[in-house]
Amino acid sequence: MLFKVNRVSRRLISTIFATALCGLSFAQLPNDFLRGGDVSEIPEVEANGGHYSYHGKQEDPFVIMRQAGWNFVRFRIWNHPKDAYCDKQHTLALAVRAKEQGLKISLDFHYSDWWADPGKQYKPAAWKDLPFEKLVQATYDYTKDVVDAMIAQGTPPIMVQVGNEILSGMMWPEGKLNGNDPKQWHQLAELLNAGFRAVHDAQGANRIQSMIHLDRGGDNKSAVWWFDHILKEQVNFDLIGLSYYPFWHGDLNAMQSNVNDLAKRYHKDIYIVETGYPWALDARSRGSVHVKGDSKGMLDGYPASPEGQEKFLKKVLDIIQAMPEHRGKGLLYWAPTWISPSKKPTAYDNMALFDYNGNALPSFDTLGGAHH
Repeated sequence: MLFKVNRVSRRLISTIFATALCGLSFAQLPNDFLRGGDVSEIPEVEANGGHYSYHGKQEDPFVIMRQAGWNFVRFRIWNHPKDAYCDKQHTLALAVRAKEQGLKISLDFHYSDWWADPGKQYKPAAWKDLPFEKLVQATYDYTKDVVDAMIAQGTPPIMVQVGNEILSGMMWPEGKLNGNDPKQWHQLAELLNAGFRAVHDAQGANRIQSMIHLDRGGDNKSAVWWFDHILKEQVNFDLIGLSYYPFWHGDLNAMQSNVNDLAKRYHKDIYIVETGYPWALDARSRGSVHVKGDSKGMLDGYPASPEGQEKFLKKVLDIIQAMPEHRGKGLLYWAPTWISPSKKPTAYDNMALFDYNGNALPSFDTLGGAHH
């Protein structure tokens, strides 16, 4: 049953829940297990009046990450975004803030001026009319330029995603997949290998791992079909990254079966590089519409509450750490810091790891392995 609570009630619930957790001890995550989130939206939130608090104290969000035990962040890269955020300049600035707090960094190249996902993979406008050979070269040049810049300022990434959720390919139409069409698989492979070559050529003394990222967290059949094809094309990559949102990608059992099979089948380390779960379903008083604003696809026993969100996150962490061959290496929560500042509401704030007032939820500590 869904119900709405006012701001005072939310604060009271959060306080009671935090107090109750003080007597609990969370399992310590291994030191080499990477945990954190894609926090690319922080500059936009801050520019529009948003702020963050941890255990009652307002603080820089990267400081809060360190205090909670996080050791990993991801930044998405758009070529020439219309609002300027998530471009090279903002990414370099965020990387400095992350390094200051001892956080490892992953880069997520969309190869687009805006969002790229299975439903849309549009080339940057500047690359729109390039012939295929020059598109491959542009992929190499742009990737190497950004990674070189990261290294030059002393913030080398430890891993790089070439493409974001590329089940349907990337940089359409040249890199768009059309079933089993060998030409399209070959062209996608050329684009991927160009990006991976750029990463390896830029790395120098820094060992940077390369990742392929699909959205098939709970869909083993599609994941195996995809990776079998791309490996046949001799694409050279190190890591498998998956998105897993239960209301879109299947229940927890489906996710566990999938990652366990992929670990045994391909013998590559695996990260869940995107996940999310709502801590509330009620919309803001400003009238914003949530990405996840109803109970459709929600997991039984995991309500849309701070407790339900934390329980979900704990289960995902357990599944990753239990993968065969110890292949589960880390978890990135998607947009944990994308709260609604006063000047610019967002549709994602009920799935962030902060409440509507910018206070860190229990899941924030859980993700970092912090003890209460």
